[in-house]
This record gives sequence, C-alpha cells and structure tokens, in this order.
Amino acid sequence: MKKKQSTYAPMPVVPAEMQDRYRVVLSVMAGALTVSEGARQLGLSRNQFQTILHKGLGGLLEGLSPKAPGRPGRPPTERKLLEQANQLHRENQQLHQQVQMLEKAIEAVSDLVKGRGMVGRAPRSRPAKPTTPAANDDDDARSKLARVRELRSLGVKASVAARLVGQGAATVRRWSAHERRGEIRVGERGHGRAAALDEHTAAIIEDRVRSTRGLSGAESLRHTVPGVSRRQCAAVKKDTAREMERERIASSTRVEVTTPGVVRGFDQMYVPTTVGQRLLLLSADAAIPFRTSVTAAERYDGRAVAGAIERDLERNGAPLVYRLDRARSHDTPIVRRVLAANDVLVLHGPPRCPRYYGQLERQNREHRAWLATIGMLDPDALEREGERMLAALNCEWKRPTLGWRSAHDLWSKRPAVNIDRDELREEVQDRAARIRRQMDNGGRPADFAERLAIEAALTQRGLLRRTAGGWC
Repeated sequence: MKKKQSTYAPMPVVPAEMQDRYRVVLSVMAGALTVSEGARQLGLSRNQFQTILHKGLGGLLEGLSPKAPGRPGRPPTERKLLEQANQLHRENQQLHQQVQMLEKAIEAVSDLVKGRGMVGRAPRSRPAKPTTPAANDDDDARSKLARVRELRSLGVKASVAARLVGQGAATVRRWSAHERRGEIRVGERGHGRAAALDEHTAAIIEDRVRSTRGLSGAESLRHTVPGVSRRQCAAVKKDTAREMERERIASSTRVEVTTPGVVRGFDQMYVPTTVGQRLLLLSADAAIPFRTSVTAAERYDGRAVAGAIERDLERNGAPLVYRLDRARSHDTPIVRRVLAANDVLVLHGPPRCPRYYGQLERQNREHRAWLATIGMLDPDALEREGERMLAALNCEWKRPTLGWRSAHDLWSKRPAVNIDRDELREEVQDRAARIRRQMDNGGRPADFAERLAIEAALTQRGLLRRTAGGWC
C-alpha cells in the first residue's frame, strides 16, 4: 500500500540578506514598530515598505487559508489540451471507419466489375434471354438484393447501388416490397408485351379506373381485379386515361374575348424582397397578353386592391367587365365602389378553378422568370422594376400567337367599344333575375347567375366567343 504523502511544512530558513527585512516586518506586524519607523530602518520610502508589508500579509493569508478537499484540479491550459486531444482521437477513429468502409465498397465494386455482378443496365435492344426456371430468376433477384443491401450499408446511394447490380432503382424497390410481403416471385419482369385481356376483364379494370378518376395505380388495380398482372393493368389504365382526357377536352368549352379593352383581369403575385415578402398587383387585358398596370403593395387588403384598380382605370380607361377571383380582398365595399363609379361590371370566377384564371396564371410565370434574373430587390425598387418588366413584355416581345406582333401593337390599335353601359347593366340584371328563377342554385356561388348573364350579354354583342373542345 502506497504511503500517504505528508502535508507537514518545516520552518522556513531566512537567507542572510533577508534577515533585516524579515525582522523589521515581523516587528511591524507584531506592533512593536510603526510602519514609518520600519521604513526608516530599512532605508525605504513609506509606500515601498507598506507595499512589501502588504505582500507579506497576502502570502500569510494564502498560507493560512484552508484548501479545498480532494485532488487538485488540472490547470485550464492542460484541460483544454486534453479536450483537444480527445476530439482528435474521436475524429481519427471516424476517419479510420470511413476508410474501412471505402475499402469494402471498392472491393465490392471490383468484384462486380470482374464479372461477379453487372455494372449498368443492358440496352433494351439486346436479344431475348433464354427461358430459365422461375426459381433461378428468384435466386438471382435475391442475390442482387443482398448485394444492394451490402452496398447501402457501406454508404452507397440507393440509385448507385441499383445501377452497380445492373437494375433500376424502381425495380430494386419493387423486389424489396415483394420480399417483405413474402411473395414467392421476386425475379425481374419479362421484356415482352403484356398478354391481351378479354373484353370483360378489361371492362372491369376500365370501370375501376373511371370510378377513381384515374387515381388508382396499376399495382392497386392488380390487387383489385384477380387474375391480371401489373403490366396488363398499366396498359388498360393508360388507354382509359387517354380516352378520359379526350372526353374531357371534347366536353370543355373555350371562352375567348374577341376585342381588347372589353374584359380586364386582376391578380396578385408574392415577391421576396430584402425585408420580406411584398406583392405586385397586376391588371391585364383578357383578349391579348397586354399588362395594363402593376402596383407594389405591402398588404393584400381591400384598400390596396381598390387603389391598384383605380390607378389602372385612370391610365387605361374603364373596360366593360373587370374579372376578379375569390380572394376576400377583391369583394370589399371599397373595391365595388371604385368599379361602380366607373360603370364597370364585376365578374367573379368560380371558386377553386385555376383553369378559369389560366391567362393571368401563365403571365405570372413570365413575371416570376423576369424577377428571378434580377435577384432580391429592395421594396422601394419593386414597383420601378415592375414597370420596366411590363414595358419589355408588352412592347419588345413579338409573339407568334399575335402574328409576330407585340401586345402593345394590338393594344394601340384596339377599336373603340361603343356600348351603352347603362343598357348593358340593366340587361345583365334582367338576365340574372330570370336565371335565378329558372334554375336551382345547387350549392353554387351567389353570383353564379350574374356570371352567366354577363357571358350571355357579351356573346350576344360579339365580344365573347365560346368554342367547344377547349384545351385548358
């Protein structure tokens, strides 16, 4: 057993050159001498002697102070160096593990390249492989799955691991799902076309596709209709979805405004700035892609919308109809007062129907592409940049849909719309009243009758054209 170290401190030995100073300081501390007398005996100034005395008293207090129990702690510098050493040790271990995993990955890839696996997918034009028993295909698929898992455990991405074993990532995911479900057949699919289905089974699958409006996938259909494969379901779904789209297009109606200045649309677009999101409030003609005005706003409320519309009407005149969406800020008393003061009819589109507002939505894609090339703007510069954007898109862009003319060329040559606005308003009100009496509202918006009345009145005057077989 190790002997405990003694804490006894022996009497210090006073050096000869310190004898006088030691004797005088003890005398002063004992009260036998004053501070001034001690300083005179040692030939020092009172301040120098008092400093020496205070240092001695400090050392005495330090020696008399009780020590903290336990082992003494490490100095801060030593503790910091120890923490750095531990951190470097941990990083070294991590790097060592990564090197080991990399070596294993290189070995696995080397085995695949040497012929134990197949790197890359074979081209689709390769000759058909000879028929092999299903068990062999199943074993081959399981072997490839095992290699993929091994590569994944080494940190290789799933898509890269699938390519290294010669399969697509989707195929590997499908095999894994089959294996988790305990299905016997895990092997890769054949490369031939799906076998033809009888008319009754195909009709059942088509009915399932139509009842879910094309949302159910081929795998779901395979489990719904017994005796069919996933590929057969996918083929029927593809044909059915194509036919459903053709039916939708044939039943749709494309509405076209024939004359510029008749209908004007309004929409907003959020724009990131240096101080957060701001808005651009844009108005555009419904007949041609001419943006009539742009206004920057901090809030999307009724006051901002009314101000933007009033500014647009002052700059470009009042259309017969202003088309708004279902935003709450569009249907406020101040907005309606501005439009009523200019004898403009309000046309609110159907709720949750992006196709109805498709023109402005497509134009906003151009606006976002323009602003993306500039980067983050200051809010004060947002409206100035919006004006430059409108000038370029309206005047500089020669569009094939306009006969290689700009929107400004057609806007500047637009004919005057000589329509009695009071007569138009009265006709719309009468039509709307008759429509309400003749039809059941059926959960439609309250202004649905006004929308139909406005469309009918404009169509009767040749300002609106409806064409069967739309494509939106």
